[in-house]
Amino acid sequence: MTTGRHRVKATTAAITAIGLISSASASAQTLPRGFVYLRDVDPSIIQDIRYATANNFVGRPLAGYGAAECVVKREVGLRLKAVQQELASQNLSLKMFDCYRPARASLDMVRWSQNGHETAADRRYNPRIAKTELFRLGYIASRSQHSTGAALDLTLVDLKADNSARIDPAKSYADCTAPVAARLPEGSVDMGTGYDCTDAKGHTAAPSITPDQRAWRKRLVAAMAKQGFVNYSKEWWHFSLPAAGGAAYDFPIQPWRN
Repeated sequence: MTTGRHRVKATTAAITAIGLISSASASAQTLPRGFVYLRDVDPSIIQDIRYATANNFVGRPLAGYGAAECVVKREVGLRLKAVQQELASQNLSLKMFDCYRPARASLDMVRWSQNGHETAADRRYNPRIAKTELFRLGYIASRSQHSTGAALDLTLVDLKADNSARIDPAKSYADCTAPVAARLPEGSVDMGTGYDCTDAKGHTAAPSITPDQRAWRKRLVAAMAKQGFVNYSKEWWHFSLPAAGGAAYDFPIQPWRN
C-alpha cells in the first residue's frame, strides 16, 4: 500500500472539499505546471508502477492510473536523477513503484480497506494486520503526500544480478515477510520484505531483518538523504521531498508520448 500515506485526519467525505486541484482532461502531453514524466528527466531509472496493474494489495489498477508512468514534481525528478547518477557508479539503479498518486486513488484504497472482505491476496500484503486497521495504523491515508507529487515509493536494483524472474500465475507465493525466494519476485535487492508490506518487518529500522537486508536499507536511505529525501519510518520504500510538497492533485495519469 505504499503510503505516502502519512496519516492525515481527513475523512473520505471531507477530502472532496479540501481544494484538490483536479484536471480530468489532462492529456498525455500536458501536465499541471511543475510536473514532469520522470522518463523525460532520466529514462535510465527503472519503473514498475504497481498501482497501474493488478500486482498490488488491492488486486486491480487503482482509480486514476491510466498508465504505468512515474509523474513527479520537476524538482523531485532532478534530485532523483542525481541519486541515480551516484548509484550508477556502483552498478545500482533506482526502481520506482509509485510516484504522483491521484487523490481518487487514495480514496479507492480507503474504500477497499472498508469493503468487509479479506482475500488470500490481501493476506500476502497484510499477513498480520486486518485491512480494517490499516487506516488507523497509518498505512493508508485519505490524503496522501503522493498526491502532491513530492512522495515516492522505490527500491534498489543490483544491475549485476539476475533480475529476470517474473510472476508465475500458476504458483502460490508466500506473504511479503517470507524469504525472498518464496515471495512474489520484484527484480530488486532483498530489503527483507516485499514492497507494500504492512508489517513491522517493513519498518525501516525493523530489528528482525538480516544484516545484509539492513545494509541495503541503509544504503537506500543514505543515497536518498543526500538529495534531501526523507524516509517514512513505517515503510522502507517510502520517501518524500518536504520542500516540494503543497496542494494535493487529482489529475489522472496518462500514457507518456515523446
